[in-house]
Amino acid sequence: MNPNAQTDESAAMLSALQHYLFCPRQCALIHVEGVWCENYLTAAGRQLHERVDRKGGETRKDVHLATALRLTSNRLGLTGIADMVEFHRQEKQFDANGKCVAAHLPGRTGFWRPFPVEYKRGAPKLHRADEVQLCAQALCLEEMLSVSIVSGALFYGETRRRTDVVFDEALRTLTEDVARKVHELITAGETPPPVLTKGCKACSLLDQCRPEGFGGMESARRWIENQLEGTGA
Repeated sequence: MNPNAQTDESAAMLSALQHYLFCPRQCALIHVEGVWCENYLTAAGRQLHERVDRKGGETRKDVHLATALRLTSNRLGLTGIADMVEFHRQEKQFDANGKCVAAHLPGRTGFWRPFPVEYKRGAPKLHRADEVQLCAQALCLEEMLSVSIVSGALFYGETRRRTDVVFDEALRTLTEDVARKVHELITAGETPPPVLTKGCKACSLLDQCRPEGFGGMESARRWIENQLEGTGA
């Protein structure tokens, strides 16, 4: 079973953005062709997410923790599930600049500021794929709650630490550009050529992709560069 299978033909999964920035071919294999295979890395990641999801909602003093929260954005055509969204109690709904930064929560008094937290199995990466996935969650929350979200965090299982992520204009623009490219990829229904990289060895779809069996690696690399041109990736 493909855990990333589309639940709405018009919406792309939030995870597709992370897959696309890691490898457009992997994104197409998963979200266009419906291919999914699990290896020890994806299994470890799945178990980490399941442990978080089992916690359920709970409140610790002035922080409410919501896990496995369904997110959607009609504007970007995205849907998915957030590992955890922390809601921090605030005295005021608006910040000093007049922006709405906190929302009402059903059954709770006061105002609550959302702070998305995404859990990852490994360690912080040089590329921005994880940040884009987290930012996409924030954009969904902003649309759903009519609030402005400044930052969130990535928790990496390997380091057991959080990495704070600021949703600045550059990251927001990159995220929206990648969302558009993911939709274009899914709509076209074509799987890009493979690019053999060091990351291929850890990919659960290595046997299905078989990048070592294709020539023209340099042309394939140029294809990806062209696809990402203008995204700042």
